[in-house]
Amino acid sequence: MIQTGRTGKGAFKTWSQAGKTKTLFVHERQHLALGVLAQRLGSWKRPVGYFSKQLDNVSKGWPGCLRAVAATVLLIQEARKLTMGQKIVVYVPHMVITVLEQKGGHWLSPSRMLKYQVVLLEQDDVELKATAIVNPAMFLTTENPTEKLEHDCLVTIEQVYSSRPDLKDEPLKDPDLELFTDGSSFVQEGRRVGGYAVVTTDKVLESGTLPANTSAQKAELVALKQALRMAEGKRVNIWTDSK
Repeated sequence: MIQTGRTGKGAFKTWSQAGKTKTLFVHERQHLALGVLAQRLGSWKRPVGYFSKQLDNVSKGWPGCLRAVAATVLLIQEARKLTMGQKIVVYVPHMVITVLEQKGGHWLSPSRMLKYQVVLLEQDDVELKATAIVNPAMFLTTENPTEKLEHDCLVTIEQVYSSRPDLKDEPLKDPDLELFTDGSSFVQEGRRVGGYAVVTTDKVLESGTLPANTSAQKAELVALKQALRMAEGKRVNIWTDSK
């Protein structure tokens, strides 16, 4: 049980009934969600709460800008325990909504994506603002506080986590080759057999059988691997019937 004196009760009553918009500054560093909750007092914002929460193991493996999305959701949930429905203006150094909508589907499960959308987009008491200015949450202590403030979240994710910068998700214009790949696996007389093929529009470049019990997914990958080997050093569009 927590006991508060008359002064504490009065301060809490003033806080909860003030009806003033609360400001939440959010920052993520070294897998920690750092936050400062403030309320305007005269001409300045007075800190009334500090947060430091570990991200869960799943979100720790995400790109930095997506970790900021996770940190924002986590701290909004914590701040709501104090604001009790009053409006919160949330300042983050990342384009949280843009990152969630354009990159979230590559990293988040459908259930987590839905949860984040509900917290960030469908609550009347939350307003998000991206800012490059230094906010108080950045000064909460961690081992290495120095980092770049200004950046483009989408570009940063692409640069850091793209496995092949020359790999595009749209067809190249005037390629040296147009290749089509396919792999298959099926059961014949109680035994699974598989094969693959790499073709152009008018001829078969390579085809072959695969070891017993090769799955359809592996057969597709073998076909793609062979197509990449044939196209080494060339500009090529490779078409497959699977992801």
